[in-house]
Amino acid sequence: MTDGVVAIAMTLLVLPLVESSSEVDARHPFAYVGAHSGLLLSFVISFLVIHAFWTAHGSAVRRLHDSPVDVAALGPLTMAWLLVVVFLPFPTAVVGRDLTTSSASAYIGTMVVLSALTSAITTAVERRLGGTNRIAWTWATTAVFGICALLSLVDAELGLFALLSLAALRVVEVRRRGRAPAAPG
Repeated sequence: MTDGVVAIAMTLLVLPLVESSSEVDARHPFAYVGAHSGLLLSFVISFLVIHAFWTAHGSAVRRLHDSPVDVAALGPLTMAWLLVVVFLPFPTAVVGRDLTTSSASAYIGTMVVLSALTSAITTAVERRLGGTNRIAWTWATTAVFGICALLSLVDAELGLFALLSLAALRVVEVRRRGRAPAAPG
């Protein structure tokens, strides 16, 4: 079920670009890119964000697949998670059309909520399975999204640019996991 909902949400992200496609001049297609860089950038960011959280959600659910353990909170958390995933195309379109401190903070704030729900899902699964090594990293990601949202209240472009720090966090996480002993399960 989640795969289908996520696929639809990812597809909805492109609709603002489709709506503006009549503005593409076949003789000067790069003029469109310049005129609609905000829409293109917000599309790419949101597509990657949804993919990252979809992967994290899938990883948590797969960890439970071969386990007799039941996580009661998983159903309600997943429904809330899907609600935010489906909502994300709306602030994506708004920030892509008009980048302001209000639109950027709403956009990144939506990502904060999505990250917090993903972190809660990961935490519930990890605790139920007796693991803890993923919990700190997932909440660190939520904290970075939160910092980006706060920065966007002051400077919209800075808040969006700060999202790049998530890539650095991921690199550090992968390197640290490579040095640490493998987690059970």
